[in-house]
Amino acid sequence: MNQLFLKNKKYSIIIICSFALFFSFKPNFKNNSDDPFTELCKNADAYYLYSYTDISYAKSWARYKTYISVSNKLVVNSIKGVENYAFLNLDEYESNHLKSIKIKTLKADGSIVELDSSKVFFKNSKGKKFSAINYPIPAVEPGDTIETNYVYYKNLRQHELMNFVNLYRDIPSINSQFTVRTGPELSVRYKSYNNFPKPAIVANDTMVYVQFSMDKLKGQLVNDHNCLPCEKPYIYYSLEEKDSELRTWKDVYNQEFNFLTQPMALDYDNSSYYKRWKRRVIGTAKDSSKYHKFKLLHSAVLDNFKVEPINDSEFIKSTGYFLKEQRFDAISIRRFYRQILEDLDIKYWAVFSRTKRAGKIDAHYIRKGEFDHIFFAYENEKGFLKFLYPHEDFYMYQIDEIPTSIYGTEAIIVKPYFEANKKRKDKFINRDLELAEVDSVSVAKINLPEMDANHNYIIQSISSNINIDKKTTSFRYKFKISGGLSTDVRTFFEMLNENEDASNFYEALSDFEGNDNTLEIDTITDVIFNRNKPFSYTMNGNGTLNNVVSFINDSLVSVSVNKLIQHNEIETITDTSELDYYLDYSYSDNLFFDLNFPCDIEVVGLDNKNVDFKNEYGEYFFKIMTSNNNQLRFNSKYRIIQNLIPKENYEELKRLNEKIKIVKNMRLIIKLKQ
Repeated sequence: MNQLFLKNKKYSIIIICSFALFFSFKPNFKNNSDDPFTELCKNADAYYLYSYTDISYAKSWARYKTYISVSNKLVVNSIKGVENYAFLNLDEYESNHLKSIKIKTLKADGSIVELDSSKVFFKNSKGKKFSAINYPIPAVEPGDTIETNYVYYKNLRQHELMNFVNLYRDIPSINSQFTVRTGPELSVRYKSYNNFPKPAIVANDTMVYVQFSMDKLKGQLVNDHNCLPCEKPYIYYSLEEKDSELRTWKDVYNQEFNFLTQPMALDYDNSSYYKRWKRRVIGTAKDSSKYHKFKLLHSAVLDNFKVEPINDSEFIKSTGYFLKEQRFDAISIRRFYRQILEDLDIKYWAVFSRTKRAGKIDAHYIRKGEFDHIFFAYENEKGFLKFLYPHEDFYMYQIDEIPTSIYGTEAIIVKPYFEANKKRKDKFINRDLELAEVDSVSVAKINLPEMDANHNYIIQSISSNINIDKKTTSFRYKFKISGGLSTDVRTFFEMLNENEDASNFYEALSDFEGNDNTLEIDTITDVIFNRNKPFSYTMNGNGTLNNVVSFINDSLVSVSVNKLIQHNEIETITDTSELDYYLDYSYSDNLFFDLNFPCDIEVVGLDNKNVDFKNEYGEYFFKIMTSNNNQLRFNSKYRIIQNLIPKENYEELKRLNEKIKIVKNMRLIIKLKQ
């Protein structure tokens, strides 16, 4: 028997019980040719007869052994269905933690072809791990059915016994189920959203079993701008000790926030270095306001420190250690910020937020794993709320700068209170490794700040000169970004500068995709960055323009407009959208281009080239003209003015992009009057 098949009798019994429960709850479906959903399945490239996931949890010493059983039955209708769905897909974790796997192809003629898993899981060396697997299932043709069954395992801590679950796939499914099973010592708490159907539940002295199920699910294609939990049914569940109380915001602060932010005090020498460093940075400003001192300390980190991953042994190091090393990671910088705020007696809030396209925070039912952004807020000397976001690997945030993925989202701010003066253990984690506990908290729901298209913008100005003799084009370049675009682009720049692997990857990708380096920057003359909101970043340089100006002969020149106009468009590659578009922010993308010739010119067919289009969601403006008899000038401006585009108005976005496509297809012929 293959080594990946079931390894013991006990586990075989668990699997048999799981499938017995699966099919005891399985609804009966009739092949009704008049059912629109039946027609939908027939016309799809592939569809699921069923798609089942079963998760069982059992206590194993200090952790919980978790088995995830996946069982699918997929009908393939077309060649495209074979090309897209006749594959065994496992991520790296699943492929290295399998307990069993069995894949069969049920041929239309009644024969069965079984996948030989030894060919899939072949290792050249004994200690080498498997990577993610995308393996073609053999002998699949239109009309065949693929049965997939596999089990993998995880070892989880108690706070990890939770999940957010939706049952949608990119192709239709007649019945989809997600089941949770555990022993009677734990209870399953769940909450459904967007009208998810009520689950089937079995609870007795030996087990707790909850089955979440949906019938006749349409295939749901999701792109980077969609938010499935914002619109479609999903459920959240967690496993808790019996009779345990619901979590409060005080619990969240004492546990999650304190774990991430409470400073360490296990090494005295390094702790004292923090005090010396702080005195040195503040220097002659010791009599200034606490807010000015904070800005000085914050700027010193931005100017002199790196943010990069640390070793496991450094996790318990104090702030002074990282100050000596002149580097932080995402957790140690949080501890540093908290220590500064408390030392300067600046009152602060803990901020808990969730990425916009992951769905809204549930302020009334506090879910584990809900918050993927935890940071600080404080009031400045003028009483305005400022946000202090911890730096990430290879990127450092300014004061009041936050990731664009949480622009305009709801967040919870929590302020701690102590009934007595703070003791040392309330400020630091000492050798007992116990977290501090506040006596009470105040809680408020806020909307995080965002900026509109007047502040989120990119401006590119290019002034080029054509050398007719050498047939080359040089240019002066000004690049300016602001607001959310500044945050996103600077993040990318910093990642490439600091991460050699990522830089090499994007260079290889550019070569593979045939990027012709239209704008080849030879020299950067200066860079100007404003650390105040909206964080404008300006870069000036000189370079060479490639593949835009082509000499047909000595008197005719062709200009390829599509090489220059590369706006940050919102893609509209499908005919319709079944989900709204949730953008991080509205924005404006502007290009100004001057093409200077050493002689007078005449542009052939210059009339009726301009565009001035507006609708409720965006604008596109294009203007081309000649100036001084020897200069061709154009301005192209793409503007998105709403950050939420309803699916009903997707056509408006397509119309906007269509205007750009028309301009990009423009090819200009220029006569040289020498």
